[in-house]
Amino acid sequence: MTKWEKLRSASAAMLVGMAAGMHPAIAGEPQSSFTGHWRVARVAVSDLGVQALVDDDPSLMGKRLTFTSARLAWDQTPSTGDVRAGPDFQPLERLPSDAQPELRKLGMHRPVAYVVHCQTGTWGPGRDPVIYRGAAGALALPWYDGAVMMLVREPG
Repeated sequence: MTKWEKLRSASAAMLVGMAAGMHPAIAGEPQSSFTGHWRVARVAVSDLGVQALVDDDPSLMGKRLTFTSARLAWDQTPSTGDVRAGPDFQPLERLPSDAQPELRKLGMHRPVAYVVHCQTGTWGPGRDPVIYRGAAGALALPWYDGAVMMLVREPG
């Protein structure tokens, strides 16, 4: 089999797998690295204009979330009812500019951004939320009212 035939065969297998609902792993960051129990450790809001929340807002601090391969959900569902099923984390080539000042406030100077496509449900203020992964393994998640939450993994 020539190189071209091998490449064509591998590409066809990948496309068939994606059509069947299977997705390739994120390069260097398997989807399992997002799964687990997470706690809101910090909150950052914009320094510009009037804000409904404050840095390290007590209404969000300490709340717990669970990400699995089947769903994203708060451990105690808030009034917003945010729960999504079938998450698929896909890396973005560029950082969206809207959350960069808040990411810097959280100490995330060069995070990697992932868009999260889900089969059903709602999660946060946008249709396809973006989650940022920092060098130390913490996650940052833009939330309602311009807040960006820093999530740290909980043991167990």
